[in-house]
Amino acid sequence: MRRAARHRLLYPAVLMLAVVGAPRGARARTAVVATRLDYVAAPGCPSVTRFEAVVVGRLGYDPFRDDAPDRVVVRIDPAGKMLEGRLEWHAPGEAVIGEQSFPSRTGDCDELTRAMGFALALQVQLMAATAEENRAPPPAATTATAVVPVSVVPPPTTQIAVEPRTSRPDDGRHGPSVLIGAGASAGFGLASDPVALGRLFVAAAWPHVAVELAGEAIAPSTTHRADGAGFSQEEFLASLAGCGVRSAWSLCAVGKIGELRVAGQGVDVPLTASGLMLQAGVRLTASHTFGHRTYIIGRAEGLGRVTQGTVTLDGMSVWTTPRFAALLGIDVGVRFR
Repeated sequence: MRRAARHRLLYPAVLMLAVVGAPRGARARTAVVATRLDYVAAPGCPSVTRFEAVVVGRLGYDPFRDDAPDRVVVRIDPAGKMLEGRLEWHAPGEAVIGEQSFPSRTGDCDELTRAMGFALALQVQLMAATAEENRAPPPAATTATAVVPVSVVPPPTTQIAVEPRTSRPDDGRHGPSVLIGAGASAGFGLASDPVALGRLFVAAAWPHVAVELAGEAIAPSTTHRADGAGFSQEEFLASLAGCGVRSAWSLCAVGKIGELRVAGQGVDVPLTASGLMLQAGVRLTASHTFGHRTYIIGRAEGLGRVTQGTVTLDGMSVWTTPRFAALLGIDVGVRFR
């Protein structure tokens, strides 16, 4: 322990001697490495601005330039219940000169993003130091100057392994990811009895925002009176939802428009009628991933009817659409980027 303490005190002392003893013109300046950043992360992960702030805070300057010849690719994708990050450094001409994977066992994207930002900052520092060492030495001075050797010990941080590998096409793209899927749910208050619903949907998702368009159909249901007369009903709806996303959870505002069809049964003159249905409400969802692209989503909705209708048999009211309705369902979707 004492020897380790001496070494820790020795390095600052040696560095101080080098700065004080060397002439001003001989003090080395650290090279600045610039690169273009290509950052895409899974929904719920920090934005590109927050990732850049981690790197800038570590380096003390902004290394990201739109006109830089090199490019660094940062990807954070779901991997089952976990997350997996990847850094790739592309030289001019898009040749991959190094990569590093960052598996996350906790699924905490904030923690994973910070670790990847620190690792990228260290790689920039190492490349800057290498560029400084490769510079040509200055012309020899006419007067002799004592040179004090300086020992530089890099900080104990995870380094990016730079090794050659076979090239592969860049699969990252800017913009939202697209989720396409189908689902089933149980509805309460949508018909005279609890009913089953089916739906198809497509959604565009950013890190913290999502927009969904869906079509829904309610399975036909029949209601009978004691004398055998009754009516059947079915409903078709289109819905639009805007959601705020936080990790695996999302809260959405939902609007629906469609048609309610009612047909008489067991009466002397069976008639068919239809009416406009407007609904609005909120939805809470929780998602779980399987592999890199498949999602299972639990869904709960609370809806209020903007329009109402009444069903009559033989001139008597037998059912009025409730003011409020609720749905519980599950969806399965596949993500495309």
